[in-house]
Amino acid sequence: MKYIDKILLLTVVLVFTALISCEDDEDAFVEQKPSVSLVSPADKADGIDIAPSFEWQASDPNSKPLKFDFLLGLDSTKLFVQAENLKEMNYSLTDYKILKEEVYYWRVVVKNGTDRIESDIWEFKSIPAPDTPNLIGPDADIFIREALTFEWEPVAAGEGETISYKVLLGKTNPPTEVIATIDDGSTSYTADALALDIGDVYYWKVDASDLINDSSSEVRSFKKLQPGAPDEPMIVAPENRSGVMAGVTLDWTDVTDPEGDAVSYDVYLDKLNSPVTLVATVTDSEYTPTGLDINSAYYWYVVAKDPSNNASPTIISGFANAGTSPGFPDIQAFAVDGVLSLDEKLVWGASSGATSYDVYIDTVNPPVNLVAADITETEYLVKNSEIPSDITDVKTYYALVVAKDGTGGITNSFPVEFTPQMTGTMTDTRAQEVNEYTWVRIGEQVWMSQNLRAKKLTNGEDIAFLGPRVIPLTGSSTELYFDESPEGIEGFTPDWQNTHGRVYSSRVRFHPLAAPTGWHVMTNTDLAYIRSYVSNARDLMGTWHDGATNLYGLNCVIAGYRYDNSGDYVNGFRTALYKGRAPYWVNDPGSFDVLELYPTGTGFRFFDHPDEHLRMFGIRLVKDE
Repeated sequence: MKYIDKILLLTVVLVFTALISCEDDEDAFVEQKPSVSLVSPADKADGIDIAPSFEWQASDPNSKPLKFDFLLGLDSTKLFVQAENLKEMNYSLTDYKILKEEVYYWRVVVKNGTDRIESDIWEFKSIPAPDTPNLIGPDADIFIREALTFEWEPVAAGEGETISYKVLLGKTNPPTEVIATIDDGSTSYTADALALDIGDVYYWKVDASDLINDSSSEVRSFKKLQPGAPDEPMIVAPENRSGVMAGVTLDWTDVTDPEGDAVSYDVYLDKLNSPVTLVATVTDSEYTPTGLDINSAYYWYVVAKDPSNNASPTIISGFANAGTSPGFPDIQAFAVDGVLSLDEKLVWGASSGATSYDVYIDTVNPPVNLVAADITETEYLVKNSEIPSDITDVKTYYALVVAKDGTGGITNSFPVEFTPQMTGTMTDTRAQEVNEYTWVRIGEQVWMSQNLRAKKLTNGEDIAFLGPRVIPLTGSSTELYFDESPEGIEGFTPDWQNTHGRVYSSRVRFHPLAAPTGWHVMTNTDLAYIRSYVSNARDLMGTWHDGATNLYGLNCVIAGYRYDNSGDYVNGFRTALYKGRAPYWVNDPGSFDVLELYPTGTGFRFFDHPDEHLRMFGIRLVKDE
């Protein structure tokens, strides 16, 4: 019995020992994964160079060979692989992907063939862009004759960087033409002042660059004068376009000559907007003219000159030698200098003692074409027909307001010069649907230069959608339909509805809420005018159509050509005809109701539709007069 007990005890000990040995064996075969930690640049480091180097540490407990992917990005949730399967634990960006003054995020992925372990994400901020160059000379708003040297203070370079400079010069503000690129650290540049146009204002600035980023200086200006000429006088009084009620003294600034020579002044004055009559030569900086006609506009300027006839003229200014009653009606400046915007009114100040006003607009100065008489308001909305122009012939107009006191007394404003706005945009809001359309002026008319693409009426009510497989259309329907041209056809333009518009049933064009306030669907009257103005339809058609020129910017393109049967058409659209024509509805019951434009021949075709509901074409809007 004791023998059996010993056997049992020995068996238990052996089994327990075996279990322990098995557990030890399992632990011996557990494979450890690699580890990776970032080293530099330190997390949240600031002022890191634009071509930084990165380091990390990694190990594998099983001594497997490691490879690394390096990831970088401006968003910690969207890092992009910059390098793959690196064997070293470092990486340098040598292609200048780092922008200035940005926060970047980076991480490393370690791979041993079976495992892929990601490091933590660290961040750093790159060094700032170059400092703004501080200009030294020439000073702002001065006169330049011969010497022209641009100078600026040096910009400090970052570690490992070099700063280059660009000098920009031109007649526009800011200037865009680079006249010099300096890479040798110099902070000055001498230009050829003699090559500049006398009498013109020039603008200049300096850009500092570190290969990736630029910093721009302020913009300064100067005026180029004739070598040896006196400084340019400035007009003091009367104020340009003002009215002078009783006599006038012309006043300007006194100037000096660079060589110290005596300076005299030639005064030019007459009724031409570029005066040619020399009325006086004086040594003082003022002159009082005599014999001026009442209610007439006069223009004048002064030329400062030395004994060698080196000369510097002022700008041309003007004034109205107004009557004594009523007061002077001063026309206000336009929102954009010299341009009358589409819906902008001609506005003037109320004239004391005036009971009414007359408005003249013409292409001659002073204007003689009376466009409004005996109005009591101090504003006037100029009609399209009063300022006919188009982008092939932008005309200059003059406007004059005459204040009247009811007893025969009149006082004229100073005539103002302007050109009409040729193109622009209009925002069409229909409840939640907002479309922006471009427009163009053609002669006496203003047309949308895009086809209608609205899905709602102007009161926000939906225009019912006719699905692409609804064929044929039904003449008994009372709905207003629109449809969309199918994709995948020859000549198809992505985003077709925004570039070509939509097609509509005939009934949409008649609906009083189809066009926004101030616009209407084109009529036969509109077409009769434009046909008398433009000889070939191809000049009105967009260049999407083969052979079209779009000379006037109207950009007539096909919205679609939908029929009431399928045949060999795509969802009812006769797509084979797209490149050769542009059909539109005409809003004129009782006359022809469809216009087709072709880029060949004269290109105009008009016809009556046999069933006004069973076709769908584009719609083009015209501005009300």
